[in-house]
This record gives sequence, C-alpha cells and structure tokens, in this order.
Amino acid sequence: MPRIGVISGLKSEIAALEGAWSGGVFAFFAAGGSAERAAEAARRMARDGAKLLMSVGVAGGLDPSLACGDAVLASQVIAPDGRAYPADEAWRKRLAAPLSKGARWNDSALLGSDRPILGVADKAWLRRKSRAVAVDMESHGVARAAAELKLPFVALRVIADPAGRAVPQAALAGMKPDGSLDPVAVLLRLAPRPWTLPSLLRLAVENRQAHRALSRVALAVGGVLVG
Repeated sequence: MPRIGVISGLKSEIAALEGAWSGGVFAFFAAGGSAERAAEAARRMARDGAKLLMSVGVAGGLDPSLACGDAVLASQVIAPDGRAYPADEAWRKRLAAPLSKGARWNDSALLGSDRPILGVADKAWLRRKSRAVAVDMESHGVARAAAELKLPFVALRVIADPAGRAVPQAALAGMKPDGSLDPVAVLLRLAPRPWTLPSLLRLAVENRQAHRALSRVALAVGGVLVG
C-alpha cells in the first residue's frame, strides 16, 4: 500500500519525480489542470492507504522575485473562493531542511486557480489580491480533499513561467484531461498566430528547465519522505 499520494498536473511532471521517488511508497496521478480530478484522486489514494497527500509539479510565478526553477514549499494554499488551507507544519519543517541546503526556494502562500493564468497583468493583479507567490490549478483540490479527510497535506511546486512572462494561448491547447500533451493541437492553435512562436519556444525551454529543477528538488527531499 502506498503511503504518500502525489498529484501533479502533467504526466511529464510525474516522470520528473519518478526517478527520485520510487520503491512502492508513492502513488501518482496527473490531474490535467483540474482541481476536481485532483481532489477525486486524493480521496482514492486515501482509500488505498495514503497517509500524506502532496501536490507536486510546476507552477506559474506571481512574485517577480521568483525565477524559473525556484521552488515553493507552500505555507498554505488559497482556493479561488478565498478559503485558505494550511499545509502540514511538521511535514513542511522536514522538507525544508534538505531544501535549505542548496535549492532556491520560498515558503509563502500558493494560489489555486480554476482557469489558466496567462497574462502578466493578471499575474500582477492576483499577486496584489492574494499575496501568494505562485499559482497552479491542482493544489487547492488536493488541499480540500486532505482537509475533508483530516490527512496531512503539503504542496511543493517549481516555477515554470515567472511573473513577468506571458503564456501563449497555443500552449494550453496541448494539455489533455489525463495530463498528457498533444503537440498537433498546439501547432493547430499556433498556425493562425505564427508571431507567438518565439514566446512558445521560450516557454518550452523554461518548462524543460523547470522539470529539471523539479527532479533535483524531488531528489533532495526524497530521503525525508521515505525515511
């Protein structure tokens, strides 16, 4: 029985984690940008024996001081309705110790969103409104389920697109509900807007950088999780 349930957005994020987190301790699920699927997965993992629920993957930056590849070990997750779900303090302290030895990381609030946040102005507005440092689309679902189940919860995210970077609409076309990617859909969305290609290529480079950072972070904290 796995004792740690890990929910991400994309299958590529899970692939970045599996090299460091293996051995039957972990169960993984890619929610494909849906908080509801994330919550359902968390509940299923709990029924299967998970004793810790984690939201792990990449996120969009809201705090301009955070660069691509920086980690966020969230103090709390703020849902779209404004409810705040605190992360488990004991687990945060355990994970913070290895992170402090090398990674650039932040321990402030993470914002949950039910829609993609693409524009720089939108990111700035959300930063002012919530004071959160990053945003993703799965963490508030996992946090809500953990609160219902009275299980410990933590969110560990790595910045992919920083606060000053807009995300092209074409990038969203490729994400499927199961967390896989469809490159053909991206190209079809890109075709009528070829001028967005440089931004899309830059996003791809930063996404790979974020995935590499995610692997390093997973490796750094892996011993704490299985110990």
